Amino acid sequence: MVANPASGRGRALALADRFCVELGRRGGVPVRLPLDASRADFDVACAGSRAIVLVGGDGTVRSFASRMAGGSIPVAIVPTGTENLAAREFGFRCRTRTLLDAIERGRERCVDLGSLRTDAGVVHDFVVMASAGFDADVVAELDSYRRGPIARWSYLAPILRLAGRWVPPGVQATADGAAADGSGLAGVGQFVVANSRQYAVRLDPCRDADPADGQLDAVLMPCSSWRSLVGWAIRLSMTSRAVPGLPGGRAPSWTVAFDRPTRLQADGDPVPGGPVLGVQVSVRPGALRLVDLRDG
Repeated sequence: MVANPASGRGRALALADRFCVELGRRGGVPVRLPLDASRADFDVACAGSRAIVLVGGDGTVRSFASRMAGGSIPVAIVPTGTENLAAREFGFRCRTRTLLDAIERGRERCVDLGSLRTDAGVVHDFVVMASAGFDADVVAELDSYRRGPIARWSYLAPILRLAGRWVPPGVQATADGAAADGSGLAGVGQFVVANSRQYAVRLDPCRDADPADGQLDAVLMPCSSWRSLVGWAIRLSMTSRAVPGLPGGRAPSWTVAFDRPTRLQADGDPVPGGPVLGVQVSVRPGALRLVDLRDG
């Protein structure tokens, strides 16, 4: 078990304690590891384990999903972050007993993992989605001064600071790979590439994305300013279906070029390395093993 002590303003540690107590009652032996556990300590703890339980938000899930990619031990999530997009996508909104029951049943499923490679050589995996545009700039702005846990209201100040001066990037995205449908996206606006349907405050732009299909869905929301994005947000909030007129495509890999240095975010955190002019986004099919909560 790994719990992020900064997540949920202490709630992560309390939930981890509760989980360990319940596990002990069932005869299980919990092994607690810190966020910065070494690879050697992590491998020793995993030997003979039934599952890896991550208590935290999307950042915690993303970082450990990358470490566990291709492994044989399934991951479970106890969500305590701001949005908890991965937990929402995979159904980890459950009580401790329900989660322990699922671990004891031993059913697993494999889902895809997204991966970014920037033109500076930075490789960065993601579970849910990545993007370039207003949201990435807001995430970078907030990260530059944040100290400790955040809430949804934490984004208000950077949104207000950026709104009046934000200029959307020019984007040229080309679908690659044998299964590509020939899609290409070009224009000025907000670009999102998604491994799942989820996005912050349920403004889900890639509503047909499937985290187990070996492909990534991409959309480009044309806009000239942040006001145009507000229009897209209103349209997304008014329907649970795909929004007509939203340019998109699907492919196992995307090559993306920007007309100026542009920031990226992945699963709500800045992609390291700063602004880039280009990025390759690809999928690692079935790379992440999860505890399966689904019935049947």
